[in-house]
Amino acid sequence: MEYRVITFYKYIPIEDPARLRDDFREFCTKNNILGRILIGEEGINGAACGKSEKIELFKENIKQNSVFSDLTFRQHEYHEQAYHKLVVRVRKEIVAFGEEVDLSKKGKYLTPDELKNMLDNKEDLVIIDARNSYEAKVGKFENAVVLPIENFREFPEQIGSLKKYQNKKIVMYCTGGIRCEKASAYLSQNGFGDVYHLKGGIIDYLDKYPNDHFKGNCFVFDDRLVADTGGELVGKCEICNQPSTSLINCHNLECDKLFICCEKCQKKKCCSIDCMNSPRQRIVRKKLKEIGTVRNYYSKPKIAEIMIKSDVKIGTNLFFSGETTEEFSVTVKEIRDIHGNNISSAHVGMVITIPILNKLRKNDMVFIQA
Repeated sequence: MEYRVITFYKYIPIEDPARLRDDFREFCTKNNILGRILIGEEGINGAACGKSEKIELFKENIKQNSVFSDLTFRQHEYHEQAYHKLVVRVRKEIVAFGEEVDLSKKGKYLTPDELKNMLDNKEDLVIIDARNSYEAKVGKFENAVVLPIENFREFPEQIGSLKKYQNKKIVMYCTGGIRCEKASAYLSQNGFGDVYHLKGGIIDYLDKYPNDHFKGNCFVFDDRLVADTGGELVGKCEICNQPSTSLINCHNLECDKLFICCEKCQKKKCCSIDCMNSPRQRIVRKKLKEIGTVRNYYSKPKIAEIMIKSDVKIGTNLFFSGETTEEFSVTVKEIRDIHGNNISSAHVGMVITIPILNKLRKNDMVFIQA
């Protein structure tokens, strides 16, 4: 596979998140790495995708920082870029929870080997899914308790429903470990005495034990939505009830529900008849391919200077997106080379300028329809 998708996190005090943000953004932009990296005083939470050799450079670069020398990565090989832009931000919480959590009270780590051994031996335990309910519909551990939440911030509201397990051995899990680690600390500080959490999450477990106590596939927060781990189809299309792991967002913008929908039913685009009749429908566009980066934007003449990695010509539809720039499209009506000469087309490696009325920012990304 040409590309590699990685996820990583670490709860650790960080003194200067803004400086780290700038370093990450510069490195990722230089190496054409896309993804979402959140940095806060409580640590770092990242997911990124790029050419395999560039991702290896990224891993080496981050581990040069002594704070992250022991950082571990969960990774999948993939045939294309799994993200459509780069977001690197400083946040108060690296995973939004909304409650004060004493992370020193986090549960005990449980390796994939240890969890499998417990499940093989049918130990008396309660396994709790710390993810959103729609993720569990794609795949989950056998007999796991799935909470009726659509956002991790709703987890604290479920503490009452979990009290019946307070004196049991509890094992928590999530996709990569970051949510169940914080949730385990929250349970511990609320009187739960024997709490564990799965180190490396579902991803590390399935790397060692696919189709063993875990049914289905793994939901992921990138453009794939589902990482195909070879598991059986446990999800059901919410329209026709046939087995499927495909997910789409309802095209009714007032709903926007993420739901399992087979390829046949995706033609309907919505989760219900009412949503189909809604006047505010999502605009459907083909998948975008990155073809360049904004080097400068000159606000007075409203000109964008772009380094291109694919051919562009008059009449091409370009799409622009950035960390703080909302996505928009423009049909190219004029192209000039770096010397200011009018040209009808430009080729790989050229720096060009084109008129753009919308404000752009340095390092915004340029796409065309794939």
